[in-house]
Amino acid sequence: MKRYSQRSGHTAMAELNVTPLLDLAFVLLIIFIITTPLLTSNIPVQLPTGSRNNNQPPDAKSIRTVTIARNGLIYLESKRIELPVLEQELIAFRQATPDAAVVVYADKSLNIQQLFDVMEVLKSAKIDRMDLENVTP
Repeated sequence: MKRYSQRSGHTAMAELNVTPLLDLAFVLLIIFIITTPLLTSNIPVQLPTGSRNNNQPPDAKSIRTVTIARNGLIYLESKRIELPVLEQELIAFRQATPDAAVVVYADKSLNIQQLFDVMEVLKSAKIDRMDLENVTP
């Protein structure tokens, strides 16, 4: 008759104990929660305060739309236009309409310099009513 030993030298564990792993994960999570606000508050920035605009919205006839596509092409009211021509058009529009307003649609992957170029054109055309459109998540 063969005897079976209670001691087996090379047996695999049947289950893995994940409790220490979860404890470590929670400790790391708590450390990140505590240290993250400390990392972001070291930069001295004075944020602007917003206010509601109590002015009446402009008439639909006094609004022009400028769109900057992903490839950098600029459109005024769905018509492709170059920056110098855009400036001339907006100056003429401003002279004809005193309460002129412009809505700018800029693609999110656009080079920021192209947006600043359009903003400079709006500034030189003396259009102070401007809106940058975005989507709400």
